[in-house]
Amino acid sequence: MDYSLPVYILISVCSSVVVTYAFVRRRFGKKIKNFSSLERDIEERIARKSELNTQLIEANESLKNIKSETADLRQLKDSEGALIEAVECLKEEQGEISQNIKNARIQLSNIKNEMSELVPQLDLYSRLEDFVSYGHFETPDYLFETTERFEEEIRRVRDQQKELISSNRAVEIPDSIKLSQDEAQNKKILKGQSQLLLAAFNIECDFLIGKVSPSRFSRSLEQIEKLANKLEKNMLSLKCGITDAYIKLKFEECRLFYQYKLKKQEEQEEQRLIREQIREEQKAIREYEAAIAKAEQEEKIYRDMLEKAREELLLLGDEQKAAAESRIKELEEKLLEAEASERRAKSLAEQTRKGHVYIISNIGSFGENVYKIGLTRRLDPMDRVKELGDASVPFPFDVHAIIYYDDAPALEAALHREFSHSRVNAVNLRKEFFRVDLEKIRTATNKLTEKEAEFRTTIVAEEYYETKRLQEAHSA
Repeated sequence: MDYSLPVYILISVCSSVVVTYAFVRRRFGKKIKNFSSLERDIEERIARKSELNTQLIEANESLKNIKSETADLRQLKDSEGALIEAVECLKEEQGEISQNIKNARIQLSNIKNEMSELVPQLDLYSRLEDFVSYGHFETPDYLFETTERFEEEIRRVRDQQKELISSNRAVEIPDSIKLSQDEAQNKKILKGQSQLLLAAFNIECDFLIGKVSPSRFSRSLEQIEKLANKLEKNMLSLKCGITDAYIKLKFEECRLFYQYKLKKQEEQEEQRLIREQIREEQKAIREYEAAIAKAEQEEKIYRDMLEKAREELLLLGDEQKAAAESRIKELEEKLLEAEASERRAKSLAEQTRKGHVYIISNIGSFGENVYKIGLTRRLDPMDRVKELGDASVPFPFDVHAIIYYDDAPALEAALHREFSHSRVNAVNLRKEFFRVDLEKIRTATNKLTEKEAEFRTTIVAEEYYETKRLQEAHSA
């Protein structure tokens, strides 16, 4: 069998395949390479496209922002005239504010000058709180003599306040302020707020003035001023404030009411003193009447005894007459004493201004250099001193002087005026205690009575010093 032909054909086919493969590979190898590079280029372009899309989105956003800013700029340009007008208004307002500041500084300077003039007059009240706790402060120079006159003046000041309110001069209100587009509504708001401002100020001032006292007077004036400033700050946006004229009237009302209260208290104390004086006089009159009745009774007894003794004398012998005459002489002396006591009691009863001014101290109860200057019309002034040293104080009083005087109330009042700045209690004038040196009291008494009064400068205070000695011994 001949295999050469198939072999030849197989070889030919294989050769053809190899040749064809080599030809095709050679022919299409470059295209395949070009296709791979195209794929890479497409991928790069796709990535670039994605990057450009991102940039495009960002560019669109920027474009939107630019359009919005452009719209704002256009709006600003459209409102440029209104803005320029507003700036001009602000400049004018700034000029007004600067002028107001200048005027306020001038006003402040004027007020400081006024204050420098008023300080000497107000010095009386400036340090009351430093001394009132000790019961010591100056009584002001009253503007009027009676509380009724003070009440009338307070009503006059309040009428002036009402006049300022009715004439719209109590509160400063701007002519116009832009709160809304409705001008009538703006004025209505300003009027309502000014009424609230004034109502709050008046209510607070009435409370402060009603509570005024020696310890709170200067503080009350400061609080009224602070209140006005506080309310003005709260109304700053509306440019409203209380006028100086209205505040000055409130100061005046506070000063008048303070003096009115002090004067009222003085009048009440005077009435108490008068009532106490009447009670003392009535008690003295009862004592005088009792003393007169006693003297008349003693006089009658001694007259009867003397008449009887004289009758018996006629019946006695010579030996007994000497003793009887001695007895008659003794009875005559006692009768004269009884008649003198009756005359003295009647004289004192007829002249009620006569009496005794006493100066006493109680070192155990009130301390050193504290003396009571009082008055009594008792026949025995020591009765009054003993009454004062009863259970209300722990130790009895030492008596330094008891001065009989024809016008005892006038002498007592003069001594009280002389040492008014030294009162232990300057509010209650019934408390007649004074912190002063005894020698000054002696000098003033001698000057007023125009004679040398007998004074005891030694302070015995036996019970006090004995108590102190026992306490020291116990503590040791």
